[in-house]
Amino acid sequence: MRLLQQCRRDDPEACNALLALYNRKIFNTAYRILGEESSAEDALQETLINVYRGLNRFRGASKISTWVSRITVNVCLGMIRKGRNRRFVPLEEDETAQALPARPTPYTDPLQHAANGELSTLVERAFRLMSDKQGPVVRLHDMEGNTIPEIARILRCPVGTVKSRLFYGRQEFKEVFNALLHQRTLACRAVN
Repeated sequence: MRLLQQCRRDDPEACNALLALYNRKIFNTAYRILGEESSAEDALQETLINVYRGLNRFRGASKISTWVSRITVNVCLGMIRKGRNRRFVPLEEDETAQALPARPTPYTDPLQHAANGELSTLVERAFRLMSDKQGPVVRLHDMEGNTIPEIARILRCPVGTVKSRLFYGRQEFKEVFNALLHQRTLACRAVN
C-alpha cells in the first residue's frame, strides 16, 4: 500500500489519511466489545497511537485491517482487565447506537423498530455477561464477519483455539440470551 510506505517515510498527511481509513472500524469494534461510547473513544485513541507507533514494525504478513483489528481487540481486552470500562449504558439510551443506519425507524415501522430495539438490548446484555475469552471470538466472527484465521491473527492464538472458543461461545451466548429472554418474559407477565 502506497499510503503505508509514505507513513514509514514520516509523511504526517499520509499517516493521518491512513489512520482515518480505520477510525470507524476501530470505534465500532471497540464499542461492540466495551459496550460504552466513552470507553470506545478511549480505545480508539489508544489503538491509533499503537498503530502509529507500530507502523514501521508492520511486516505485511496479514492485511493491515487484520493487524489494526488485532490491536483494537488487545486494547479493549486490556481495558476490560484493568476495569477501565465498568460503566455500562443500556443500548436504548445511547445516542450513537440509536443513530446506526439500516434499521427501521419509529416512522417507517414502529412495531418492527420496537422489536429490533428490544432484541439489540438483549444481545448486548448477553455479550456483556459472556466470558472474556469466548465473547470477543463470537463478536468478531458472528457480528463483525471476520474469518476464523483472521480472528486467530487478531487474538494471536491458534486456529483450533478460535474454533473451540467459537463453538463454546455460541453455546454460552445461547444460554445467556435465553436466560435473559426468560427473565424478560417473567417480568412482562408480572406487569400484566
